[in-house]
Amino acid sequence: MYFINEHEIVLDELERLQPWTSYDRVISLAMNFIKNCPVDADSDLPWYLLYSCFWTDPLRPTVWPDNPAGKFAWAVTTLLKYYPYSGDASHIEIVRAMLDRLIEYRVPSHWEWGNAPYASAHPGKGVYFGARADGEYATEPDKVAQVGRAFIDFYEMTGDEKYLRAGEDCAAVLLKHLIPGDENSSPLPFRVAVKDGRIIEAYTADMIPLVRLFDELARLGRQQYQAPRDAVLEWLFKYPLKNNLWKGYFEDIRVDVENGNRDQLSPLETARYLLSNPSVDPNWRDTVPVLIDWVEKTFGAPPFFSAVPIHEQKYCYYVMGSHTARFASLCANWYEKSADERYREMAVRSLNWATYMANEDGLVTVGVDRPDYYNQCWFTDGYFDFVPHFIDAMASIPELAPDDEDHMLYSSTVIQEITYQPGQIRYRTFDQSGMQRLKIIFEPASVTCAGDALPCVSDASLEGWSFDPISRVLSIHHRKNDICVSARRLG
Repeated sequence: MYFINEHEIVLDELERLQPWTSYDRVISLAMNFIKNCPVDADSDLPWYLLYSCFWTDPLRPTVWPDNPAGKFAWAVTTLLKYYPYSGDASHIEIVRAMLDRLIEYRVPSHWEWGNAPYASAHPGKGVYFGARADGEYATEPDKVAQVGRAFIDFYEMTGDEKYLRAGEDCAAVLLKHLIPGDENSSPLPFRVAVKDGRIIEAYTADMIPLVRLFDELARLGRQQYQAPRDAVLEWLFKYPLKNNLWKGYFEDIRVDVENGNRDQLSPLETARYLLSNPSVDPNWRDTVPVLIDWVEKTFGAPPFFSAVPIHEQKYCYYVMGSHTARFASLCANWYEKSADERYREMAVRSLNWATYMANEDGLVTVGVDRPDYYNQCWFTDGYFDFVPHFIDAMASIPELAPDDEDHMLYSSTVIQEITYQPGQIRYRTFDQSGMQRLKIIFEPASVTCAGDALPCVSDASLEGWSFDPISRVLSIHHRKNDICVSARRLG
């Protein structure tokens, strides 16, 4: 018998790894744990506001530097996908508490990196001002960008302009420090001292969060960010996309001025951006599989019953659930565009492997290596940078989604509100126009947009709606933001 963590492995007739339970159940187990997260006895705050990780045997916090900026930004990413998928609105307020705390403890406005959030913090305090590798009163600009976009996204979900202003504050301080960059220095450094601006570590390839932040602000009418966004993309194409110097994301890794580390996150998230924005790269159909294949070659472990687990990075060379799930989601996304069955197979098997990190009690361990990672859980790697990859894979391969429930799998715009009822789904989007993909169990009879009937079309790319009764996939293209899908005709 073979086990991964607490689960005896499940194989199909070809001895390929199967999940121990459904992807949907893994998602539910993880998100329900966050809703019922243990609370610190002294501060009465949930652990995710105080700690990066915790042990399971026995259940207790880990005394390891916290990672508030990246952790809470990933929580927003999870919310944007999980809320439309589930209709569970309780996580909106959980995320609000995270972002409010980042705002409360950000860099003083009169310092060089004023209003920037902190990437790291001492554990158990809930007060953020840097820690360990970054040092106190230091931060990481790529996390400032990641949080800046998270603030904007949360504004689009809630309509609360406080978060728009916080996102603009992040963008302003990033723009202030932007440089052209070269092969040794990225357009923004990886680590900086926030009071005087001293550069601690000059290079990171994780520039996609900055591109995404500037993208969205330009789309919202802040045109001063368009040219800088283009310049950052130009640097990406000139350097890391040519020399594969992909490093500089993880907060707790020692200062690496020699640029010896490599990680999988920055190339895979770059690939994700190119898949979503193909107009920025005329050769994206060549670029994307090269990035995925580089990660497989550089960080892939030997196949385990056809599954390819992925190591986190060179300087922390452990196979982990979240990064294997990220790799799987990119394989699924590329399969959707390319129809290359090899990537579908890698997506499914690697995602299956990642399910074995989740347990019946909602604890999601970071990996399987003993003794360091067997019973440790991270709020990023087990939850906020884990759950969304399953939903992304379902969006690209809808047969992976449940057959007995209604779920929104993808939206091109932020979903502000959604309700699921038997035979009916109502939702409102931030943008007037957009596209959604759902997998539903009922036969839709009508789709209305702000009360007006949308036409049923044969081509899923046209404005209107189309439904495939075999896959149960409903695609909707709309130009107003209140949508109702019903099993009966309305009006």
